[in-house]
Amino acid sequence: MERDFVFYMLCYTILFHFLACNEATPWARRQCQQIANGYDCSDMDLQLIPDEVPNSVQILKFSFNYLPALYNFTFQRLNNLHSLDLTRCGITFMYEDIFKKQPYLEFLILIGNPLVFIASRAFSGPLALKYLSLAQSKIKSLSDIPSDNLAHLEVLDLGGSDIRSLDGLSSFRWQKLNSLHLDMNSIERITLTDLEPIHNLVGMSISFKGNDFVYIEPGAFQSLNLISLDFSGCFSKMDFSSLLKGLEGIKTNRLNLGLYETDPNVNIPSAALQSFCKILVTDLDFQLQHFLDLNNSTFHCLEGLKKLDLTRTHLDSLPFNMIGLSTLSHLVLDENRFSDVCHISTGSFPMLTHLSVSGNSKPLNFSNRCLESLRVLEELDLSLSSVNHRGPCCNDQLFGLGELKLLNLSYSLPTFWSSQPFSAIPQVEHLDFSHSLYTLNDSSPFSNLQSLRTLNLSWSNTNLTNMHIFKGLKTLQLLNLKGNPIQGGVLAQTELFKYVSLLETLILSSCKITAFGENLFKGLTRLRQVDLSENKLVKLSTSGFYSLFFIQLNFASNDIVTVDVESIMNLGKGSTVDLSYNPLACNCSNFQFINWVKKNTIKVKHLMETVCNATGTRIIDAKLQCEFPVGVLAFIIILVVIIIAFAVFCLVRRIRNYSSYTQL
Repeated sequence: MERDFVFYMLCYTILFHFLACNEATPWARRQCQQIANGYDCSDMDLQLIPDEVPNSVQILKFSFNYLPALYNFTFQRLNNLHSLDLTRCGITFMYEDIFKKQPYLEFLILIGNPLVFIASRAFSGPLALKYLSLAQSKIKSLSDIPSDNLAHLEVLDLGGSDIRSLDGLSSFRWQKLNSLHLDMNSIERITLTDLEPIHNLVGMSISFKGNDFVYIEPGAFQSLNLISLDFSGCFSKMDFSSLLKGLEGIKTNRLNLGLYETDPNVNIPSAALQSFCKILVTDLDFQLQHFLDLNNSTFHCLEGLKKLDLTRTHLDSLPFNMIGLSTLSHLVLDENRFSDVCHISTGSFPMLTHLSVSGNSKPLNFSNRCLESLRVLEELDLSLSSVNHRGPCCNDQLFGLGELKLLNLSYSLPTFWSSQPFSAIPQVEHLDFSHSLYTLNDSSPFSNLQSLRTLNLSWSNTNLTNMHIFKGLKTLQLLNLKGNPIQGGVLAQTELFKYVSLLETLILSSCKITAFGENLFKGLTRLRQVDLSENKLVKLSTSGFYSLFFIQLNFASNDIVTVDVESIMNLGKGSTVDLSYNPLACNCSNFQFINWVKKNTIKVKHLMETVCNATGTRIIDAKLQCEFPVGVLAFIIILVVIIIAFAVFCLVRRIRNYSSYTQL
């Protein structure tokens, strides 16, 4: 009997220890996280709403749990729900009056549920359900969705289901619908009759992308007035010309006719684009398409077009004098294979304000005056194109672009800057020359750029010993100098930033900085963000900044071991410091700092990555005994007093004895 008792007590002790110490116990996992106006109970193996979710909850994220069926009592106590996410909960059946007690429900997400049955009154209750997602739910027909209680619906997402046709479209009341997602389904045919229910709607967006269409009746979209229409990736079984015939008569702001990477090649003959003479479109996307016989008249029916996206359309040049694109304001030619900017035929686009030739597959020559005709150009993006300026940069190349506001020449080939290289674009506000090496002919290359607000010179080998390099930048707000090494490691040129007094964001990460001068940033009275991460600083110093009331300091990934708490005690409520990925010591030398962190967690960014170097323990979890308990300290003080008193007594007695001896 005694043995059995000992055995049971041993089992009980082991079980109690396991439950107390194992963080992966079920009760520990099933704690919903509180979020703004709601709770997140996602991915917790739940089969009902836990009690910790209050009746007043407005937002409930309940995805990746298990609710095989929804009944009228499943959510009955949650009367104030506004948003409910039931993504991939294994829902098969939706019965009547599920949301009868949720009159304020506006957003309902049912993505990825294998729905077999939806009752006719499944969506009754909400007074104005606006967003409904049944994506990837294997619904085979629009008729399977009860529409009686969806009169206020604005967005219906049925993407990735198994819908075969548009039958059932007429059963919906579409007065307020502005977005219908039917992408990645199995729709093969569209007729004029199919689209009659939405003919009177204005301002609607429809996505058919990823459907394998076989037939679209000519004029099926006649008289439709849409915001956007997406047919990208729909050409594996259907001729491009036939699709455009079906679109004749439509008016839409945006039309997407691009391909996906996995789609077979489609060769578009110029003759097929004749249908655009009967299509009104503002923004047209042809990404990844091939033009079979591109010539001057290919786009002649596109008069009125504002934006044309020809990303990765395998172009090496554009016809010299194209007609039909005189109203174009945005032209995207990214990821093509031009050899010179001059081959873009910019004379065909007199109204162009935005031009992008980013990611060109060949080194892109930037010959002189190639863009001279673009008198109203405001944004020019030649990034990631290995731009070769063919001589001193950049006034001759930018000649005529006096209205330019943004210039991106990042990832260009090494170049030589002439004196004031950007004087041709005096109105520029954003200049990006990152990852582009340059040499100077003038110590003040930006002195005429009075309107510049952001300057990115990261990884450009900029010489920061040149105290006049930022002269003239009176309105600069953001300066990125990442990756420019500081000679000797000490950044101490006190006059370096005197010309950029309005600076708000300064990035000096990865500059091999070991220390910086105490007065370096004093003149930057508006500084709000400073990034000194990925350097070699061993000390955290804040005394060099004008104000610590509202500033974000990033000292991540340096060599800081100990932190003087006085350097961060003055950080205001709106300020933060990032000390993640530093080799911080978790011993008594850092005792005050660690205590400060625990009391000011809101001021420490990336707190979970701010750890002790030796153990990897998070700073906030570090436990140190660096102070004597009050009782011990009192005992030591009393003991010291007694010893001192005893020593004084002995000394006085000895002096008296000595005095008596001398009198004898």
